[in-house]
Amino acid sequence: MTTAQINTILNKVIKTQKIGKMPVVVLPLPVWEEIQNRLEDMEMTQSDSFRKKIAKARSEKKFYSLAQVKKMLAI
Repeated sequence: MTTAQINTILNKVIKTQKIGKMPVVVLPLPVWEEIQNRLEDMEMTQSDSFRKKIAKARSEKKFYSLAQVKKMLAI
């Protein structure tokens, strides 16, 4: 999602109110959480080190069973 798309979404749901010198933005919590999630996703996809880690993990052929994962995580 581009910045322009995020701005479009925000313009649909934002109500701005000027209190003193600092503007205030009121958003429903689900909208704010969606914005946070998309910004995190965008940061992750633009990170070279993150992409390299994903490529490395995808190239590994070792698989773990549920029991092995639980044992490794001490669950």
